[in-house]
Amino acid sequence: MQIAHILKISLKSISIFLFLSLGTIIANASENKPSIKYNLFSVDGLVISDNYLIDEKYAKKNDIPILAPFKFKVPRQDDVTPLFEYGTEPNSMIIKINFATGGKKLANEDRQLIENLQFIPMNIEMTDNEDRIKALTNLMAVSAFEMVTKEFETKEYIGARRTKINDIDVIDAVGSYISPDVGLVYVRITGFLNPNSEDGIFSVANIIANKYEITNLDQLFLTGSGKTIESFEYVSQ
Repeated sequence: MQIAHILKISLKSISIFLFLSLGTIIANASENKPSIKYNLFSVDGLVISDNYLIDEKYAKKNDIPILAPFKFKVPRQDDVTPLFEYGTEPNSMIIKINFATGGKKLANEDRQLIENLQFIPMNIEMTDNEDRIKALTNLMAVSAFEMVTKEFETKEYIGARRTKINDIDVIDAVGSYISPDVGLVYVRITGFLNPNSEDGIFSVANIIANKYEITNLDQLFLTGSGKTIESFEYVSQ
């Protein structure tokens, strides 16, 4: 079966907003300004996290359909506060986490963005699992990457990997772009293949390079967004 027939959802119907307005959060760091470096998590270290469930209750509260309920954990970090934005439109961002500088008591106007992560619905037809993996790869590595980076003149697609997260088949696509506001940004697009439904979820993470001492791509999985992605699970309705 052709991949085009498996992909029933068009990315044109998905609104992926990355570095648009973050309310009163200031995201004005640049590569030419001094920047505090934030710690990466260790590979096997103990992490204290807060749990979030995106299900029918969330759908009713935010008046947005949740066709593939899921849950995740957001790690606690010193001097980093997760600030949330909630989706309001079907086939668009469901929830977005802005990892911002400072503790909970710091005024938002005094914060800077470190990275962000959003979860977005997708739809892949129930067919042979390997065909679904091929479709997911095409969606993450080609269509989603092109849409995520379309506003930026300087961009680079680095590559994709097939892996598993909590026994879910996953495609991870990684690239980068240059933002005029914050400089080099790494982008990680992760598709979680739902084994029980054509309705699924993918995530988009944007990691501001000058906020971390990143020396290799494996370290992208050790940021706040990386640990959150690692915790992703579908839940039964």
